[in-house]
Amino acid sequence: MSYAQNAKLKSYFFNSKEQGMAILAIVGILLSVVTFTTIITSQNVQQYYAIQKIRQDTKSANAIVKKHLKDVVMALRTQSVSTVLNTLNKPFLSTTVHTESLEGVEQQPLTQYEVSISHNAENIKIKANFLRYPALLRLPTAAQLFSWDSQVTHRLFNRSVANLSAVFFPNSVTATSCHSLVDATVYWINGDCVLTQSDLTHTSSLAPVLIIVVDGNLTINANTHFFGLIVMLSTNASIQTLDLAHSSSIEGAFVSNTQLQSQIDGLLTPSVQVLKALQADTEIAKIIPVPGTWYDAY
Repeated sequence: MSYAQNAKLKSYFFNSKEQGMAILAIVGILLSVVTFTTIITSQNVQQYYAIQKIRQDTKSANAIVKKHLKDVVMALRTQSVSTVLNTLNKPFLSTTVHTESLEGVEQQPLTQYEVSISHNAENIKIKANFLRYPALLRLPTAAQLFSWDSQVTHRLFNRSVANLSAVFFPNSVTATSCHSLVDATVYWINGDCVLTQSDLTHTSSLAPVLIIVVDGNLTINANTHFFGLIVMLSTNASIQTLDLAHSSSIEGAFVSNTQLQSQIDGLLTPSVQVLKALQADTEIAKIIPVPGTWYDAY
């Protein structure tokens, strides 16, 4: 091999080596870029899932707080604050209830509640005010006592006869007769109602009841004493009857939206005290949020 050929061969190998090193350098740079991109992508994915988990945890905690608020408020309709807080206590939630006793039109017993609930692990707090009021908004007037008035349901419940139903009264008992009634404060009877002494053993002047008889006749048998308010409603043209037997009595009030055929041999005794006791009974209470008092903090 000549000197020129030898030099040419060395130059070829040298250039090839440089090119190979260059290619290796480029591959190294590309691998570094790919590795860096992979790391960044992995970090972004991890960060995305971390953010999603925080959002999901916050959403879940917020739903828990709002459900607890609803449960507390519904319980406050019929129970005392101390009973509600003890019964619905949750270790991861802090609940406070402030109350204020108010008086509405015609001495309606009203209670305002300020309910605050916070999640101990999340920065979530809900506060809102609620008003508890009686389903029996107003007591019968002297003119309505033991009489009839086509607008009687408007005054008593702020509902027309067509828009009044058993669901308006939270814990009412609905039946098609008054036979073997379970103990309750409100009865919605579709049809005839015959009351006997055994039906009313749980009632008194301090524990009166509300009976609404729809499209039916009412009979109160001998030696049966009713305490509270009886409302007879007619939704059709049929004539209803009231039969109050000898030695029986109604203490409180009796009203109707239509004129009745009546046989009154017992005693009718108006009693504002009995009606007020009925109005104040939490079993017929309703509760609503006070507009503009809701407060969310995150």
